Parts: sequence; C-alpha cells; structure tokens
Amino acid sequence: MRYVAYKIYPEEFLKNEVVENSLIIEGRKVRRVRILGKVENINVGEILSFYVDGVNVKYFEDKPVYIKEGDIVDVIGRPRTFNGDKYLMAEIIKVRDEKWIKLRDLEIKKTRKYLLENAELVDEEDKEEEIEEDIEIENLDPEIIKEKILSLIEKFGEITFEELSGMVKLSEEDLEKYLSELIESGEILEPIPGVYKIQ
Repeated sequence: MRYVAYKIYPEEFLKNEVVENSLIIEGRKVRRVRILGKVENINVGEILSFYVDGVNVKYFEDKPVYIKEGDIVDVIGRPRTFNGDKYLMAEIIKVRDEKWIKLRDLEIKKTRKYLLENAELVDEEDKEEEIEEDIEIENLDPEIIKEKILSLIEKFGEITFEELSGMVKLSEEDLEKYLSELIESGEILEPIPGVYKIQ
C-alpha cells in the first residue's frame, strides 16, 4: 500500500523522531514525506546519497538521477533509520527552480491541517464522507482538494475516473485538471487511461 506523501519542511524531518519507519509530527505517524531544498554533499557509490537542507537522502533505485551541488530538488520518500541515524529513502527526485520554495511554503501552510487530521488510519466509510465534506468546507482550495484526491486514491489502491467523480463534488473538468497536476508532480500514475494509483 502506498501512503500519501505529506509536504513538510526539511527542518521538520531533522527535529522529529523516526519510529517504526514513520516520522512523528505532533503525535501523527507520517509514512511518506515530500521535501524541497538545496542539494549538498553528493556521494555516488553503490547507492546515491546526498543532503537536502541537512536531510540525509539515499536513493536505492536503478533509474538514473541527474543532480548537481546546489540544485533545488523535490524529493518524495519514506523515513528510515540505520544504526540510529535517520534518513529519507527517496522514491522520486525532481529538479525544480527557486520559485518552488515560496510555493512549497504556501502549500505546507494550507495542507498542514489535513496532515494533522488524516495521517492516521480511519474507518473507510467515515473517511470518504469526511473528504467530500471537507472539500466544500475548504471552499475548493486547490492544494486541499489535491490532498483529498490523493487520500481517496491511496485508500482504494487503484481507482477509475468515474469512481473518483462520484466521490468528490467537482466538475469533470476540474477533476481532470487536478489529476493532471498530480501526475505531472509525480504523486500519482495513470497506468492505463482513466485509472489512477499512487506513485
């Protein structure tokens, strides 16, 4: 099962504990995170390792990654520990430009309430009802809506456009737009047309 990658500040990874492969933020278990920051101390060996604003990142995948010192990177990964040291096991690494730093700050502030309310497992039926209600309450804030859509895809593992359309109170055009943005950011996949899953 793939968990939602919650956007956090790199310093939050540094100051909080990793317990049982979860980053503990205000009493919530966060199993996947997304951080943005500057690349430092690249080490290329059997695995690629580097730091992002002080966060130790390790990349074990075979797919090549092209980064250099000083790049701004967007990293999705899972908290891990080894010999008492915590690190982020990267799944996706994308080079961004500096305008993303201000944007990410806004995204984190907008979605933090959602992280604190939904980072734990809840009853599936309640979860679906809560997502639909919250989208209306949040007055269709784009970042909140995308987090809710991610949560639905995560819950079902794989879901069709028609199924999503029946669960969220959005027009088909708006839903298509948000799904396209989530695909472009690397958070979801569309393995076959009209079917979505967490990246």
